[in-house]
Amino acid sequence: MTSSSDEKKLAELLAIIGKEKNLTEVLENEILSIFDSRGENAVKVLKENNLQQLILDENISIWEVKGRSKTYLVIENNFCECTDFQFRVLRKGQKTLCYHLLAKIIGEKLEVYKNRYLSADEYDQILKQRIENK
Repeated sequence: MTSSSDEKKLAELLAIIGKEKNLTEVLENEILSIFDSRGENAVKVLKENNLQQLILDENISIWEVKGRSKTYLVIENNFCECTDFQFRVLRKGQKTLCYHLLAKIIGEKLEVYKNRYLSADEYDQILKQRIENK
């Protein structure tokens, strides 16, 4: 799969989401038909309420997506710290998003996420922990 096909698929999905407004069974089926296993995993994240926006202030936030084995940071619609993103997106250019990033994009559009407000110290600590664990 090329990154341009991912972009087309995402555009198609976002158009459908604009009409649905909620994570209905119809929308779930569309997500699965467009993104296969990535779509299935993204839907599971949303249904299990495993998407959280970490908010420092009105201009700065990051996202946490609880995956199958651990929780990953997602930044904007551009980056996930998971291995799949690192390998298939950054190194090989095969895709433009992993299922964590897909869940973030869908969840944000449908407003299916939790908010957690952070102090500057908490925000810095989260980023520091991620850097040290690499």
